[in-house]
Amino acid sequence: MFDKVNEVLPLVTKPIRYTGGEYNTLLKATEPSKVSWVLAMPEVYELGMSNYGLRILYSVINRIDNAACDRVYCPWPDFGALLRKEEMPLYALESKRPVKEFDILGVSLQTELSYTNLLYLLDLAQIPLHRDERDTRHPLVVAGGPCTVNPLPLVDFIDAFVVGDGEEPVREITEVYADWNHRNRDDLLSSIARLSGLFVPGKTERRRNSVRRRILEELKEEDFPFPPVVPICETVHNRLTIEINRGCTRGCRFCQAGMINRPVRFRTVEQIVSLAEQGIRATGWEEISLLSLSTLDYPDLLNLVHRLNSRLKGRNVALSLPSTRGEEFSPELAFDMKEVKKTGLTFAPETVSSHLKSFINKNISEARTVEAIRTALDAGWRGVKLYFMLGLPTETDADVDEIGRFVNEIARMCQGRAVRYKLSPFVPKPHTPLQWAGFVGVEQVREKIDRLKSVLTRRNIKAKWEKPESSFVQALLARGDERLGRVIEDVYHKGGVFQEWTEYFRFPNWVEACEKEGVDPDEFTGRKELDFSLPWDFIDTGVDKAFLRREYERAQQGEETPDCGRTGCTGCGICPEGKPPPRPEKTAVVLTAYGRKSKPVMNYNEPKNRFRLRYVVKEPYRFAAHLDRVRALYHSLRRSELPIIYTRGFSPKPMLSLGPPLPVGLVSESEYVDIFTSFRYSGNVVRDFGPFLPRGLQITAGRRVPLDWPSLCKLINLGRYLIRVPDVGERLPELVEHGHRLAGVRNLAQGPQAGLILDLAIVPGVRLFSTLAQLFGIEEKEVRCLRVARLDCLIERDSKIMAPMEGVNES
Repeated sequence: MFDKVNEVLPLVTKPIRYTGGEYNTLLKATEPSKVSWVLAMPEVYELGMSNYGLRILYSVINRIDNAACDRVYCPWPDFGALLRKEEMPLYALESKRPVKEFDILGVSLQTELSYTNLLYLLDLAQIPLHRDERDTRHPLVVAGGPCTVNPLPLVDFIDAFVVGDGEEPVREITEVYADWNHRNRDDLLSSIARLSGLFVPGKTERRRNSVRRRILEELKEEDFPFPPVVPICETVHNRLTIEINRGCTRGCRFCQAGMINRPVRFRTVEQIVSLAEQGIRATGWEEISLLSLSTLDYPDLLNLVHRLNSRLKGRNVALSLPSTRGEEFSPELAFDMKEVKKTGLTFAPETVSSHLKSFINKNISEARTVEAIRTALDAGWRGVKLYFMLGLPTETDADVDEIGRFVNEIARMCQGRAVRYKLSPFVPKPHTPLQWAGFVGVEQVREKIDRLKSVLTRRNIKAKWEKPESSFVQALLARGDERLGRVIEDVYHKGGVFQEWTEYFRFPNWVEACEKEGVDPDEFTGRKELDFSLPWDFIDTGVDKAFLRREYERAQQGEETPDCGRTGCTGCGICPEGKPPPRPEKTAVVLTAYGRKSKPVMNYNEPKNRFRLRYVVKEPYRFAAHLDRVRALYHSLRRSELPIIYTRGFSPKPMLSLGPPLPVGLVSESEYVDIFTSFRYSGNVVRDFGPFLPRGLQITAGRRVPLDWPSLCKLINLGRYLIRVPDVGERLPELVEHGHRLAGVRNLAQGPQAGLILDLAIVPGVRLFSTLAQLFGIEEKEVRCLRVARLDCLIERDSKIMAPMEGVNES
């Protein structure tokens, strides 16, 4: 089937999304005795590959002896349309096996706006959308992720929901499936319904607190996703992610993640440092993200960052933090964070108004936020990003104006450096103290956004905001019941996919679907009384509903609740006997260099050796862009631990001299790159570097060349290509005559395997596909579907043609 897929991939945007071949993918042999999983996120590859939860489960399942796991993501609409047109089912990236042939399809539901994409994925996989239409021939469809704390809108489509941490349930589901006799699907569902933390529609009784969230007691090293899969193209989070703790004790009343991930569980400093060293060696990434809901609350963060830098700065590995509260961002931390390079820095004050800070229980001192930003600027950061919410209950115009005043003040302080801020309308989510509050309304939110935009006029302020309409739909789906399933399906059948993407979101489709199905959106998005029976009450997250009710009442009274991690138990009910899990002890750190002006750590060694390598580009990298291959070379060099020379500047990278870009859609028998090493290295570069390249890139030759030779881009000016064309022999005289009139064509000759060999100049203004379109008299779109290979990159000089491995010295 994949041969047919390869025929249409040249016609879609970013075909590299659909090829697989990533470094560290696990290719386990498929056997009838093994339970086959395929994990999916109903989003595009760049977002799906960045999801940390799926990475964990992919690793956990592939470590089970009698299980194997592949991955799949939602195709962009152009590829989805081609799959339908050619009647090809959606396939998994590793094995290229149709998704419908797997035993279990596991779907991660991260946002409500991805619900229509779930149907899109099932449809393309040729799996019945409705669970009651599936039988023993179809995969078991299991959903997990934060959205499952209210599974009702999707009960028509999902066979089983995992509520809570998934590391242990996937093992148990695998065991149940392995014991199933494959005769009666109903028996399988009944067995799964008996597992803790599983909601199986039609099997699980929906009474109060009948489904208890699964909680992983400890973040174990064996559950870390190792070896991490390195994406084949640029993704949203292309770095090593280490979860330093799970859960949060701050108690922000709007934050669903903070409530449903309690209690907080910490990794030790020693475990984090060990995972970081292993992860960097296995991936070659140049950045580590310390993942947490509130990273600055990690008790021994300064010691952790100091330890990581001492181990990794020699490899030019930088550290980054996700969005933070900001008030704990100290000068000492800023000093350590900038050792290699200054990564992004994001603060999330949410609001500036004092009474709203108390309402949401996130009372961050404005002075401390300003101090944290000034610390970042003094340490050399070129700007900051700020997150705010609009549309909170009791919010006034004066509260909105306060945000404008604060952002303008920060913009003045930044003195031309970028201040990016994002506005998100408040969406009341299930299982939070504000679940009884309502969505303020589309028009009201739009007015607030317009009011704020009108006062933020400084040129260094860069604004971004969510559409009020999409936030309204998010609130509708987050708070809905099973009646919303018909609405979701109606929107999908009207073409409503990728609803998180502005270019595809169509609000009228949702309005019309609600009207058609007799659903009143206000019934779900409006404010609720405290005694109202909420649709999701049968899900027990471990946090008492009585605690949530008390917190809502305290919010209305403007009362704050302290952080239980600092002041003691506040009675949420999650910890046995009120005893929280152990926390790492804080360690005193002596920073002898603190206060001294420093520069990022770099390798200032001058190059002593230059090696020229010839390598092959095979099928997995056929559709990779030039920068994708460059990143693959960077990561491979880092993995090899060769004594490579790094570029200077604030983002050091391995020093390379690259040949001309290979057009997307071509394989190649001869591409070239020069790498530079220090005087310490005198080994065999092909032997020492080759094993660390991903599948699809292979070194075929290497030699030491003089340091003063010209760069490959200056030398290489001719490409030799093999184009497979039917009946080329009969047309050769005509093609030769026509080709010699085209710019850049140096030679045409008959090649092997019914092919045409073309020598084409690599100079500005000469493009391969455009030349072939003129040569054959067809459209460029048709040319891209031809099988074309680059045989070599050559040097044409003084009527002579030489290979780059021979080298040329300019005189």
